[in-house]
Amino acid sequence: MSPTLPITPFRTPARGVAQVPGSKSITNRALLLAALADGETLFTGALFSRDTRILIAALRTLGFEVADDETAQTLRIRGLGGRIPKAQAKLHVGNAGTAARFLTAFLALAPQGSYELDGDEAMRARPMAGLLEALTGAGCRALRADGQPATHFPFTLHTAGRLGDLVVDASASSQLLSALLMALPLSPGASVRMKGATVSEPFVVMTEKMCAQFGRPLVRDAAGSWRCPQPGAYRAAGTYAIEPDATAASYFIALPAVTGAGAGVRLQGYVNGGLQGDTAFADVARRCGANLTAQGSALVVQTWPDLQGGDFDFNDFSDTFLTLATLAPLASSPTTIRNIGHTRKQETDRVLAMATELERLGVKVVPTAAELRADETLSTLTIHPARAALKQATARGPVEIHTYEDHRMAMSFGVLGSYDLFGDGRPWIAIQDPTCTSKTFPKFFEALEALRTRFVAVAVDGGAASGKSSTAKVVARDLGLLHVDTGAHYRSVTRALLDAGALPEDPASVGAALARLHLGSEISGISSGLTFDGRRPADASLRTEDVNGSVSKFAALPAVRNFLLAYQRSQVELGQAAGFAGVIMEGRDIGSVVLPQAEVRVFLQADPVARAQRRAAEGQADAVAQRDLLDSTRATAPLVCPEGATRIDNTHLTLGAVVAQVKALVQHAARRA
Repeated sequence: MSPTLPITPFRTPARGVAQVPGSKSITNRALLLAALADGETLFTGALFSRDTRILIAALRTLGFEVADDETAQTLRIRGLGGRIPKAQAKLHVGNAGTAARFLTAFLALAPQGSYELDGDEAMRARPMAGLLEALTGAGCRALRADGQPATHFPFTLHTAGRLGDLVVDASASSQLLSALLMALPLSPGASVRMKGATVSEPFVVMTEKMCAQFGRPLVRDAAGSWRCPQPGAYRAAGTYAIEPDATAASYFIALPAVTGAGAGVRLQGYVNGGLQGDTAFADVARRCGANLTAQGSALVVQTWPDLQGGDFDFNDFSDTFLTLATLAPLASSPTTIRNIGHTRKQETDRVLAMATELERLGVKVVPTAAELRADETLSTLTIHPARAALKQATARGPVEIHTYEDHRMAMSFGVLGSYDLFGDGRPWIAIQDPTCTSKTFPKFFEALEALRTRFVAVAVDGGAASGKSSTAKVVARDLGLLHVDTGAHYRSVTRALLDAGALPEDPASVGAALARLHLGSEISGISSGLTFDGRRPADASLRTEDVNGSVSKFAALPAVRNFLLAYQRSQVELGQAAGFAGVIMEGRDIGSVVLPQAEVRVFLQADPVARAQRRAAEGQADAVAQRDLLDSTRATAPLVCPEGATRIDNTHLTLGAVVAQVKALVQHAARRA
């Protein structure tokens, strides 16, 4: 067990891009589907956590080639068209429910296989009976050490290599059903019928959609039976992007509710209508008072104007109920969470665990923890407002929250502890065994800490090919800043002026053309781009020979620079409204003219030979020396190193070394007392 972690409350609003990892549910499904495909699949945005590592290790033990790059968040696996290389193996699944259930059905496809499976003590208590009983209909036998039929871990699975017509009781977990559905296309003529109903239906829909994405759509009839009309090996997906984890995102949707006015958190890639049903938490949050704004593929969460209670059914997205439960003591009215009985058989009895820890904080919950212990069928929890009780319970020091080896308990109470209960920043909650978050979100507390920052404006200036763009983009990505390339602004305006027939030596033609341009912004990923009447110029059109030859001439005109100045300064407000931790703006007069009050100002330089080589390597034909002369001698906003800026000569430095220097400057400026 790792050392207890006191949670320091936020004394300033949370701000920045939340570092949400890839979805565990998608990553583990994708790994199994790719292993059953014919050919190689590359996953981007993959989750690296205890659960996914367990599945990766199992696949390698079974003889599959899996290459991983945690820094790049990529996985590469070569599928063998449904063949499992090793007919015998010993596999340990830890407490990974998805790996445990998915592997068991996956192994059933091996003819005459014999596999010994075991897990942690907690996994031995989790539901497996429905899946093991269904597989007996496929000729499989799951046996205990004494030779009797097994209903849970550990067991030895003897397989027949086919499925047949199976009936599964998935009332305890939808994973029992999803495991069989993923194996279904590899057994021609087979079917899977669900007995009764299951929980967390959106996870079944996720499985159906992913089977189709890998080339084997399933058909479900009205009676609750699935078949694959075109059975066979899955088709390798080539490159497959893993969505950010919607359950993990729920913690950052909740965080602005507890960190005060002015909060702004951005969730990149939060796909409403994607594969994950847990995005439904955002709708619950709105009903409780959350201020949410969709911006393309991102969700921006600002300070909740109010935190209200309510009555909610969490059956379909139950992994997120703990997030709401820990906010509930701060709400203005009681919060009732229904249909979560199945979570009592997950990593721990989550309903009982939540009630127990809230009671230790002085919170009134119905039913009580004692009542939950006495009746395992209870599936609803009502939590009453309790700010005064929280203060009384923690007046003598932080209360240690027992996490029960459950990652979601640790993360949910980490959000609650971020609330400045006493108004003086003193910790009042401490998390026992915080590293239990490694199951799905190893760097959760680092991600939480990264949002404890103030908004920072960063100016990066330098001549052509001095490394401005490369440096600014990496710093923006790593620190959650909005990237603004003012060079692209001037190129865009130059393109528009040339298209309008304006000439740099004819001020009247330039003024007339500028008057017809209407500027706007479009955020794509972490970068802001200039638009004309809502349309963004194509990148290729900005790097043509005529633009390269004219951009410095147009940029030297006071009319053009003044036309863009207010727009460029407005990017700071855009970054604040969009939930970024700051703005990093690159150009030639940012620190001297556009953002002279920027908290960080950097001037990059390199010798002309090195810069010319960089441009040539990019396939560009800029005359670097000529552009330097034009930029540095123009009357309006010439290229200079602003007084007080940090000068970095990167002639002989790697990009990584330059980025490290700039990041250190930004982090120092953003650090709060």
